[in-house]
Amino acid sequence: KAVPMLKRPSVEGLFRLGSGYGLNSMGVHMNFVPILPDRQMLGLLQRCDLPVSDIGASEALHFYGCYRDGEVSAVVGIEIHGRVALIRSLAVCPSLRTSGLGGALVNYAEEMASKNGVESLFLLTTTASQFFEQLGYEYCERDQAPEAIKATAQFSDLCPASSHFMRKLL
Repeated sequence: KAVPMLKRPSVEGLFRLGSGYGLNSMGVHMNFVPILPDRQMLGLLQRCDLPVSDIGASEALHFYGCYRDGEVSAVVGIEIHGRVALIRSLAVCPSLRTSGLGGALVNYAEEMASKNGVESLFLLTTTASQFFEQLGYEYCERDQAPEAIKATAQFSDLCPASSHFMRKLL
């Protein structure tokens, strides 16, 4: 049974770093929560040079992240199409980039995708292929993409042909 995507996460949504459960490297508690695409979130994506033109009301697209001092400090999106999904729009504010938050947020998105019946996650990146490779993603040829992924704006329009196309089986 699918897990409702806008359900507020429980304690399992706290990100883990080192031995501190729910603490970032600065000792700040952060919960991963559903995030609606508002000006704050879109601003973070734009500051990280990520596309925002296709972000709108879509039942397939869900964002999760965390706040720090009332501001969106990190976000990731998953665009679900049946048993496949696209990880997109991973952005972490510069002051938290070496804290492990990005990896923990991707892990959380993977768990949410899996709980909703996703078996394979795909992504496109121009700058973070090594980061995703360390998280277990493998390089793929673009022509191996499932039709549902090929039909996304990220795949067909927004990400350049030179982007690395990667996959992870859940």
